[in-house]
Amino acid sequence: MELLLLLLTAHFIGDFYLQPAGWVECRNSNHIKSKGLWMHFMVHTLLNSIVFLIATFSMFQALAAIVIISVSHLVTDYWKSYRKKNLTYFLVDQMIHLLIISIVWTYLSGFTLEQVLIFAKTLLTPKNMIIAISYLLVCKPASVIISLALKNYTDRLITDKKCSQEKTAAVLGNVGLVSAGSWIGYIERCLAISFVFMGQFAGIGFLVATKTIFRFGDLTKNKDMKLTEYMMLGTLLSYAIALFVGWNALYFYKIII
Repeated sequence: MELLLLLLTAHFIGDFYLQPAGWVECRNSNHIKSKGLWMHFMVHTLLNSIVFLIATFSMFQALAAIVIISVSHLVTDYWKSYRKKNLTYFLVDQMIHLLIISIVWTYLSGFTLEQVLIFAKTLLTPKNMIIAISYLLVCKPASVIISLALKNYTDRLITDKKCSQEKTAAVLGNVGLVSAGSWIGYIERCLAISFVFMGQFAGIGFLVATKTIFRFGDLTKNKDMKLTEYMMLGTLLSYAIALFVGWNALYFYKIII
């Protein structure tokens, strides 16, 4: 475990603290010919070398591990240089790096495939599955339920002749705002059930208060009772679903042996 922690520390320091923004821009522009890409490769090679100077492994094992981790990092970053700069490719990039590190650590630690499978099975316990399903439920399914529950009110706000274009835009928004609203809902419900699992119900009150403060200005500007009630309904439904799922999940979690 010490080796894994050292390798992860080296990775995060090299990728996020010792990689200037200029190197990233240079890599995305010049790809394999980028000076920044090769400098980044050298930084990771140096950090991994320090890790294996601390850890007690044979020279051959250390060199092989350093080459595999550093070269795979170089190839992955080269591949990423041709991809769009967004969250998806960032996560894929990090997952590849961490997967390579995990494989190297598993091999050097002498774990067999059977031991790895046994460890994976220990994670798939009924209690862990209940927690995982809870988070899945409060994301997309909950979002669909809220959307359908408020559909009539949404249609009324949109088709109301007295509703100005500004107010209609506030309800509909553009694609970016709609996506942001969905993500806000996912995050607030995930945080809410997390507080339920931890028994920190005061945290839920903090979330509600925070959202109310940020929404207060928009609602005051619009001065529209229908829009205010519509937003309140959405918020209350969101938290009600999170609390319902959280409480029931916690109940089943406790009764499972």
